Amino acid sequence: MLVPYSVESRRAIFLVSILLISSVVFAPVTSLASVSKSTTVWNGTINLVDGYTVESGEILIVEAGTEINLGDDKDILIAGRITIQGSSSSPVILNSIIGNHDGLIFNSSSNGLGSKIDNLTIRNSEYGITIYGSNPTINNLRVENADLVAIDLFDSASPRINDLVIEGGGQDIPLNTNWRKGIGLSVGASSSPIVNGAFINDLVTRGLNYWGNSGGIISNLHVSNITGATTTIAAGIWVEDSLPLIIDSSVKRSDNGIYVRHITQGWNTRPTFTNVVVEDSQYRGVMVEQYNHSQFSNLPMNAVFTNLIIRGTGGIDAKTPGLGIAALDVNTSGIRIEGALIENNPVVGFRAYMIDSSMIVNNLTLLNNGENGFSVPFNDRAGLFWRSSNWGTSGPPTLNNLVVRNSSGSGVLLWKGGVQGTNWNISDNGASGVDFREFHPDVNAVQSFNNTGHGISVKDSSNVELEYIVTSGNGINSLSSILGSGFYFEESNDVVSGGKNVSCYMCSSFNDEWGVTVRDSIDLQLIDLTIYNSTQNPSLDIDNSGISHQGTVIMNNISIHSRCVLEEDGDCSDDRYAMRLNNVDAEINFLELESDVCGLYWKAKGDLTSYINNSFIRSSSDCYYSGKNGFELVDHTQLEAENLDLFYSPIGLENSMINISNSIAPMNFSWGQFEFKTSSHLRWISPSTNSDDIYDIDFASNDSILDIMWNVEVHVLNQYLNHIPYSSVNLSFDQFESDYSTTLPYEGIDVLGPFIGKRWTPVNNWSNDNHVYTGCDYDSVHNDSNSFELITDFSVTCILEISNQAPIIVWNQPYDDEVFASGSEVIFDASGSWDLDNELITFTWSSSIDGEITESCELINSNGSVIVANGNIQCLSDGIHQITLEVCDTSNNCALEVRNIELTNSPPLLTVDTTPDISAWGTLYLGKTASVNIDLTGTSDPENDELSCWIKASYEQNDTYLSDCPGQINKTFPSAPNQFSVTVYTTDGIHSPVTWTFNVELFNELPTASFEISRTGLKSQDILSLDGTSTFDPEGDEIKFEFWSDIDGLIHSGLTPTDSIEWSGTLSKGDHLITMYASDDIPNHAGRWTSSESTLSIDNSPPVALISFPYNDYSTDSGYLIPFDASGSGDWDIACADLENSTGLICNHFSDSSKDLVSVLWQSNLISEPIGSEWKFEARLPAGDHEISLIIDDGDGGNAEYSITITVEEAAPVLVLTSPQENIDVYSNLPVLFDFRDSFDPDGNDFTISVFSDLMEFPILENKTNDYWYNDYIPAGNHILSFILTDSTGKDSIYYQELNVFETSPVAGIRDFSDGQYIPPGREIILNASPSFDYDNDIILYEWSLGDGTSIGDKEQVSVYFSPGPVRINLIVTDSRGESDSISINLTIGASSPVLSELKITPNSLVFNEVNPIFVTVKLEDLDGTTEILFCKFKAGAIDREFQLRDDGSEGDLVAGDNIWTLETALLIDDGGTAKVEVWAIDGEIVSPILIELLPIESDEENNLISWLFSGGFALLLLILTISIILGILYLVQRRKELAKDLEMIESWSTFDPRELDDQFNE
Repeated sequence: MLVPYSVESRRAIFLVSILLISSVVFAPVTSLASVSKSTTVWNGTINLVDGYTVESGEILIVEAGTEINLGDDKDILIAGRITIQGSSSSPVILNSIIGNHDGLIFNSSSNGLGSKIDNLTIRNSEYGITIYGSNPTINNLRVENADLVAIDLFDSASPRINDLVIEGGGQDIPLNTNWRKGIGLSVGASSSPIVNGAFINDLVTRGLNYWGNSGGIISNLHVSNITGATTTIAAGIWVEDSLPLIIDSSVKRSDNGIYVRHITQGWNTRPTFTNVVVEDSQYRGVMVEQYNHSQFSNLPMNAVFTNLIIRGTGGIDAKTPGLGIAALDVNTSGIRIEGALIENNPVVGFRAYMIDSSMIVNNLTLLNNGENGFSVPFNDRAGLFWRSSNWGTSGPPTLNNLVVRNSSGSGVLLWKGGVQGTNWNISDNGASGVDFREFHPDVNAVQSFNNTGHGISVKDSSNVELEYIVTSGNGINSLSSILGSGFYFEESNDVVSGGKNVSCYMCSSFNDEWGVTVRDSIDLQLIDLTIYNSTQNPSLDIDNSGISHQGTVIMNNISIHSRCVLEEDGDCSDDRYAMRLNNVDAEINFLELESDVCGLYWKAKGDLTSYINNSFIRSSSDCYYSGKNGFELVDHTQLEAENLDLFYSPIGLENSMINISNSIAPMNFSWGQFEFKTSSHLRWISPSTNSDDIYDIDFASNDSILDIMWNVEVHVLNQYLNHIPYSSVNLSFDQFESDYSTTLPYEGIDVLGPFIGKRWTPVNNWSNDNHVYTGCDYDSVHNDSNSFELITDFSVTCILEISNQAPIIVWNQPYDDEVFASGSEVIFDASGSWDLDNELITFTWSSSIDGEITESCELINSNGSVIVANGNIQCLSDGIHQITLEVCDTSNNCALEVRNIELTNSPPLLTVDTTPDISAWGTLYLGKTASVNIDLTGTSDPENDELSCWIKASYEQNDTYLSDCPGQINKTFPSAPNQFSVTVYTTDGIHSPVTWTFNVELFNELPTASFEISRTGLKSQDILSLDGTSTFDPEGDEIKFEFWSDIDGLIHSGLTPTDSIEWSGTLSKGDHLITMYASDDIPNHAGRWTSSESTLSIDNSPPVALISFPYNDYSTDSGYLIPFDASGSGDWDIACADLENSTGLICNHFSDSSKDLVSVLWQSNLISEPIGSEWKFEARLPAGDHEISLIIDDGDGGNAEYSITITVEEAAPVLVLTSPQENIDVYSNLPVLFDFRDSFDPDGNDFTISVFSDLMEFPILENKTNDYWYNDYIPAGNHILSFILTDSTGKDSIYYQELNVFETSPVAGIRDFSDGQYIPPGREIILNASPSFDYDNDIILYEWSLGDGTSIGDKEQVSVYFSPGPVRINLIVTDSRGESDSISINLTIGASSPVLSELKITPNSLVFNEVNPIFVTVKLEDLDGTTEILFCKFKAGAIDREFQLRDDGSEGDLVAGDNIWTLETALLIDDGGTAKVEVWAIDGEIVSPILIELLPIESDEENNLISWLFSGGFALLLLILTISIILGILYLVQRRKELAKDLEMIESWSTFDPRELDDQFNE
């Protein structure tokens, strides 16, 4: 019987059905087979309300096309093995029944069991696949809309994943919840997957999420649209504390492309990215950081990138354009880049903070990067911006092969720190090409072209090394040199950043707006600098006027070729210099200045001497015509100049002291050669011209001087024309110079001067030529040379005829106080000696010990100038010698010189080496029975004396001598104490023995582990023996031993003599490393072992298949449960402990865990699915002749099969009743669920089921199929249910079950109204209790009442009206047993205000001084019907009458209660010109809006308005107007109060306060 149910009933039925469905056990094969615990096969649709577990030891096979539906928050837990066999055309679907499921979970027990997933699609989950310490193979997986994590790896998980698709996730989770949502592939807790091919799109938090010391290889990963996280950082790829390899991958349109963060100390963070593209990120393309930003020393390298591409960060294709931060961002970390392209990012291309030598960048290209806008910080407009790059003990960051173009700001901005780099190409950037600030770079091979600002800018920096730098086309159209120069130095190496030089070596500027500009920089070195064709001058501009301390600028090999700027008349600009130095002390060498304007303007600071040498300065004639000088010198306290070519550069001097030597003076063209502006002194030394060629000298004051000066080269010779060493010379002059005396050096020649030859002053012009007079002295002999005019550099010779002089000794070796070994070779060399008189000289050498040694030693030269002692001839004894050398000429004039040397016998040099080595603290640790090898082969004697060597232990009485010294000795120490010392001796027989002592500590030695392996076969079931009896202990101690396998763990252990060092047994299959550990029973050896290892390969033992029951030719019917038994079958690699009942099965009783996960399948040739998958189970079979096969597969290549034949006859249908269950309590108000869908006919015949009750006349169900479940309400009582099953062949079966149904109480219900409902005013309320019901159909009483208990009816339906305001209505229903139920609702009855309309007044005009009949009607609308009074007022002049209208059918009112209110009256109109009629209604405290009508009053001419006004009407009118205004104000005040009360009352009727909603909305 099918009956209609209420909504509540249907919901209850649905929930009960779901609960019952969840208890259904899904048959893995067919309805004929029992539930399997080993191998399960799924196909079709599988509903898992409570989830599912593949237990350890079980195998689940899911066939193609299967749809699996999981309950909310439920999962499939895999502890055994799962095989999903989906295909591209027929994938397996994992979906949710309701809510979101938790997908597949692999635990660690499934590791190594060969789980494999092919073509699986997961939908509507919180988690897709979670893996704990397992290694399944996953191919062609698709995960759709996983709210939390699509794939989650923990505990060293190591799956292989191919062709993964993750689409959507996290969008359905509230933004402010836990951050871990919307994640694609999460790899954590030491996991290491291998992934090839993954597409991850449209997630909230992470595409790939690495954490927890994990690794693995990810290839062909493509991530897109990872955006929206609010509680954490969203990133396409996130790597934290891990070391993965990610290759051939891309990230597009995510909040952050790649985010690498190092957090945990002790773990490494160093992912490697190869061939990765990051595009259109919202905030950052790539971020690498150390989470602890305060740990900024010895930074780790946290990422490696090869062939990285970053595009579009913060750009128009990002999720929200304009929010970008940096394309590549590094903070407190190091990275390595080997090839990267960062382009088209409207943010800074590469930003780095707090970096050091762990930052290594090679082959980086940055194109079109930087944020636009002048309000943008300039560092955000750079192509590359690094700040705080530490130059530590390991060096600075490295940046090689860099290309930066088209940045909106600086190409390269480096601030604070240092860098080393080479081969930079910087061009077309919106500010400076390279900008160094507080930085010390070491860079070379840099090209900086066509940048808006400087080519190279160096500010506030020291220790700057620039080499091979070329700039061109920079700063074009810049307003000043501080905005656009080829090279710009500011405060480089000043006091703020002082310490080390700033150098620019092989630097070149071509066609820049300005060439080189320097501001407030000292110790600046410009070496090999070229400036060519700058647009503006000065080409080289140095201004140090802002520096207060001393320092110089060094310029070597400077080449400047400047061009002019043409004026309108075609002439060059006449007011600039090609080179300008202001407040600069400098050293200039090899300056070549070719200028189309003026040459060099140099104003010195004057703190130090400046220099300019070997230089050429050429100025333009336009310079001279403009009144300038080609070479302008100002404020030099002293300038030293040499070898200058000033032919084309007149000199200007102002307050300077200048020395110019060997230089070409300015040529006298049509302009001046020299200009003295203020007090200056120019000393022209050895000029190329004489004073006659210098005649155009301008001066502005009378205190300037120009001196022409020359040098005098003086030679002093004797009569044999030999220069006399250390002779004296004196010079005297006619004028200007004082007498000059000096002693010549050993060579007897010197250049003296310079001396003034001629002087120019503004007052006296040129003086006469000066004369010099030369004299010389030696050995009391004096001579004077001729006098010379001092008009050129010249040489003067002064000859002295002196007496015969002793030879001059030049003694080369030995040195004074030199020490030699006894008997060693000594060379005496004085061959450089000579004689002033050109006589032959002889040499005599003598010793204070050995006497004259010239003849006794070996002569090298015949005159004895060189002899050798103790070479071939021993002629010099040991001792301290005073060696006297006498050199005499043929005139017997001799010279003597004395030196001291010492020959002494030195002791031997003892060198000791030992094996084993001696510790750093001088102690040799040696086993008690061990020996030490003492090696003295490095010992030697300086004199090669014969040595004796021996050793002695401190506890020994006798010495142990070496048979051959120096040599080696092997020494043992039997019967020695545990601690003693050993002294090594050596002597040459002359000196006391040289010794060296070391300490020895003897220790008890460990036994030496040794063992042998023997085996009966190669399989895991074969017996293997380990024999360690060859292990011995040197001291004979008892041996403690352990045998270990790296697969099976501890195999055997013990202590002799109780335990034998032997073991026999079996080991698991696999490649074993067998290790024997040996120790002894000495207490201080606890934990110390020796070991021996051996590798061993053990093969898999194949399984065995045997069917014990049913036996061959067995016969039964299809309804019988056949007990299948595989006793005698098994696999040695299964641990018996893992089997529920191992009786009769082949298994390993000695193993704690199985090494094979064995698949057991029973199959019939008549059934497509397996019969079962256990060693022992029960199952039915369909009718027919069956060939039964038992197939056993161990998953490791081993398998076995056994077959029998049996006969099965047909049988009647079988009832499988899932619901109702036995002894269940059922109530009449709930439907009874009849679920016999698992019933079956063993022969596959169609069948029907009928259900009867002994208490009911008609069947509950009749001829129903098992395709559906059914439900019906059963009346109360103790029922005996009969289930009759009949198949299509007439075979039937009957089953009985008792069911007790209990009576239930009624349920109260009210139709049409909900609690808190608002009822409009005046509406009739019909209360209907028809929703009330009783499943026993015995409701006998309905009771309606108000909240105060007032009864309002006792019928199922009553009709009532209520006054405005809140009202509570109660309903009680009672059944025949006296059981009752109640329900209450609260209603709010609305109130209304009266509204008047349709005011009609008859007549429409009044007659003055007559009684006028008046008839007034007005329509009233008041929904709640509470208005009872209407008033009407007449005003005309002094007339003021008030009347009450009626609606009662009397006194002129036509119809009572029709809401047409009426007034019928008469008035004498004797005042006023117009009558005002007002009508209003009163509803409690509420007054309706007033209706007003004006009626004209017809009057005689003499009673017109004017006469009325003059007769007192005017005063009355003013009085009335005043009173009306006052009354109007009072009325408005009262009206507002009344409206406020009305609103308050109306609001009180509701169950909520609307103002609360307003407050919430405002919040």
